[in-house]
Amino acid sequence: MSLITRPLIYDDLLQMPDDGKRYEIIGGELYVAAAPIRKHQRVSYRLIQQIGGFVDELGPGEVYFAPVDVRLGSTDIVQPDIIFIRNDRLHLYQGSVMDGSPDLIVEILSPSTRSLDLVRKAALYANAGVREYWVADPDALTLTINVLGEGMYDPIAATTRTAHSVLLPGLTIDLDTLFAGLE
Repeated sequence: MSLITRPLIYDDLLQMPDDGKRYEIIGGELYVAAAPIRKHQRVSYRLIQQIGGFVDELGPGEVYFAPVDVRLGSTDIVQPDIIFIRNDRLHLYQGSVMDGSPDLIVEILSPSTRSLDLVRKAALYANAGVREYWVADPDALTLTINVLGEGMYDPIAATTRTAHSVLLPGLTIDLDTLFAGLE
C-alpha cells in the first residue's frame, strides 16, 4: 500500500478545529501554534494602539490583527499578528481572507514560533512582496523593521529607543512604551 500526500491548501485550513490554536500553511505544510502568551498579547495590543492611532489619524489604509487569513499563494496561508493594507489595495481583503500580500506585516516572536517567524516567514513575506516586515521580540525587548529591497529584507536599526517606518513616514514606535513592564 502506498500513501499519497499532497500539499495542503486553503480548503484544508478551513477544516481545522476551532480550538484556539493558530493554524497556518507554508509551502503546503501545516504549522500549529498555541494561543499567544500574555507578554505577546501585551506587545500586540500596544503595537495596535500605536500603528492604529497613526493610521486612523492620517487615513492611509487599514490595520487588522490576528486572526486574519492571508493567502500569499495556493499553498501559503498565514495569520500574521498585525497587518496594514493601503487604501488602494483594500479590495484584496474580502470576507475572511486577504488574497495577496499586505503592505506591512508584524510578527511578535514567541518561543514556539521564533524560528518560523525569523526564517521561513521572512523569506515567504519577501518573496510575496510585503514591503515592511516588523519583528517584535518581547524577550529581547527589540523591534526590527525590515524593509524590502531587491528580493530580501534590509533591517532598519532603531535609534535612541525609537523605530521608524519607511512605508508610513512619520510613524514612530517608542520602544520603552512598547516593552514597558515586560522585563
